[in-house]
Amino acid sequence: MFKSLRRRDDLPVRASCSGPTVPEAAQPVIRPLLPLEYTAFCLLHQERYLRYTRERVQDASMSRQVVEAVLGNLATLWPTVISSPRPAAVAWRLLDALISSALRDTALPRPVDAVHRMLPPAQADAVILRCRLHLSDAQAAELMGVETSTVASQLRMAQRALPGELTAPAGRTGAQPRAGRVRR
Repeated sequence: MFKSLRRRDDLPVRASCSGPTVPEAAQPVIRPLLPLEYTAFCLLHQERYLRYTRERVQDASMSRQVVEAVLGNLATLWPTVISSPRPAAVAWRLLDALISSALRDTALPRPVDAVHRMLPPAQADAVILRCRLHLSDAQAAELMGVETSTVASQLRMAQRALPGELTAPAGRTGAQPRAGRVRR
């Protein structure tokens, strides 16, 4: 796709520029061409990454910086990411690592979301995506790069470990009775 910059003997080496020169400041900004797949991936995931990061970081500006860093890092790693069996899983791990780093490195005391303090990361992610961001199992699985059944399983384990408000769907409080059982 890209041509080599090595000198070839069959090409002339001299260059000429006829006409007036344009000052450098007046020339248009060069915009790098990114792979179409990368651009589509970013458009598909960036808004949900930002919402998820806001839940974790609890700071809009820092959340935006983290997501911009994730997408920037993905651009540099894109050939490796797209050749992996689950590109979304690679991106999700990078997002988690950069969120953790941002929370660790910040000088200001920031509250960490309670779900990640109390549950293993995969369970906490499932709770945030399903209960707080109102994504379906399929949407959460797509974002995390896992199977739909994995998200459902992680959510069930989280609800067993932490029944109540933290793992209840938004708008409901307290532990929910299991289907098929009647409370008396």
